[in-house]
Amino acid sequence: MPPKRGEPPEPLPGIIDSHAHTSWSREFDDDRPAVLDRAWAAGLTRIVEVGVSLRTTLACKAAAEADPRFIAVGGIHPHEANQLVRDGAAFRTAIEAGGYAAIGEIGLDFFHKHSTPEEQYEALAWQLDLALDVKLPVMIHAREADEECFAILAGWAERAGSVLESERPVGMMHCFSGDLELAQRYIDIGFVISVPGTVTFKGNERGQAVARDIPLTSMLVETDCPYLTPAPHRGLRNEPAYVVETARFVAALRGVSPEEVARTTSMNAARFFGFDAAFDAMAGTA
Repeated sequence: MPPKRGEPPEPLPGIIDSHAHTSWSREFDDDRPAVLDRAWAAGLTRIVEVGVSLRTTLACKAAAEADPRFIAVGGIHPHEANQLVRDGAAFRTAIEAGGYAAIGEIGLDFFHKHSTPEEQYEALAWQLDLALDVKLPVMIHAREADEECFAILAGWAERAGSVLESERPVGMMHCFSGDLELAQRYIDIGFVISVPGTVTFKGNERGQAVARDIPLTSMLVETDCPYLTPAPHRGLRNEPAYVVETARFVAALRGVSPEEVARTTSMNAARFFGFDAAFDAMAGTA
């Protein structure tokens, strides 16, 4: 029976939320421990905590140091690109100190334009170079900038392929909203595609085509919590446990079991974020 709005999801052991903001978002200040308890009860083994500024990047690392089930990712979001001059040196120092699994979320956002396009291009290029310096993949935010992002990343991926480990994807398209053709182009240059809760929305035929037709071995699932809550919880605050609903929806689209989606996307996450062999063994029991 489908879950009711606001009810905890039926557990799906071994699943990973590949993009979340629980460690620093004010939306969780009043009940963060309870939110995380629900995540672990829903079967999550890891939550990837993603920074969007210097402050939040540091918060993600602190969360990962306190609990190994968190994976830290640090980046300066395109909304914050105008802070690069002020925070760039300290951000580089933080990343070079280690403890991060990827650089992100970074990219271009020409919808809100909280920073100018010029500032966004500069911040993206600077962080792409930093990713090569520290030998980390990137997590990309692209909104109303699909072709602009791809043009930059296609060239960067050629350089990254010789720097990163041969079996590791060079990048992840976070909260992917493009079409199937664009998704395949990204896969062809070494990226993985992260499917958000919006795939469950009625009328999202483009997102559903991507989730149904790309290779499962190139897919991650995410919440982007506290945003983009999947059905049947749409309208409520999103939280990591709800990644289960996204995985179950994807499984139904593809005609496979939810356990297969959880197991494969978790192994994809392990490969992308560089989890150790102990995690590989644990994920294999999902």
